[in-house]
Amino acid sequence: MWSAVMAPSEHQRILKVWILLFFVLHQVYCLLPAPQNVTIVSFNLEHKLIWSPGPGTPIFTHFRVQSYRKKKKQWVSLLNCSELSTGESCDLTTYFNNPHCYYFARVQAFIPDQESNWTSSKLFYPILDTILGPPVVECTSCGNCLLLQLSPPPSRGHHRQLEFFFSSYIVNVSRTRDKAQALSVYRVLRFSTGFDVSWTPEHHQHQNENV
Repeated sequence: MWSAVMAPSEHQRILKVWILLFFVLHQVYCLLPAPQNVTIVSFNLEHKLIWSPGPGTPIFTHFRVQSYRKKKKQWVSLLNCSELSTGESCDLTTYFNNPHCYYFARVQAFIPDQESNWTSSKLFYPILDTILGPPVVECTSCGNCLLLQLSPPPSRGHHRQLEFFFSSYIVNVSRTRDKAQALSVYRVLRFSTGFDVSWTPEHHQHQNENV
């Protein structure tokens, strides 16, 4: 009698365990593949986030992006990057608006009934991690000489910070006929014709330059 009474209860307990296991496995195996190679690239203080879909990601998958400012210690969803398609990137220039702060960004893949785990970028520090391009060069004639004027490259980022980086230049001048050289620090340079000129910004505590 005792076993007959307990049998239904035991059956129900086993059934509940199987149901719970089913839902756990369903959650595990229905996760979308997480994005890979999440990277913040920056050129002249213009920043963007790029990534690759995880293996097996459906072609109709979308992606959302969040940013993390270390000073505020919170993740924030980016409205302009909330439903991106495969192959698109996220422009972070306006979100990473302080070149002296540390940031992270992360990406999640999603479809209407599934989503992936988040994948985060490496720590990003704009003032050091951006790559500086060459300056804008204007060369005009002034009779028997040339006037060389250098200015910061165009950028939607922090133009004042770029002006600091490009506030002065190391200019190498060599005479064509005998290769005699001169080294000067200038922003505007006047020199006679018949010279070869090269230049680079002076270093202002920045290491990533592509000049």
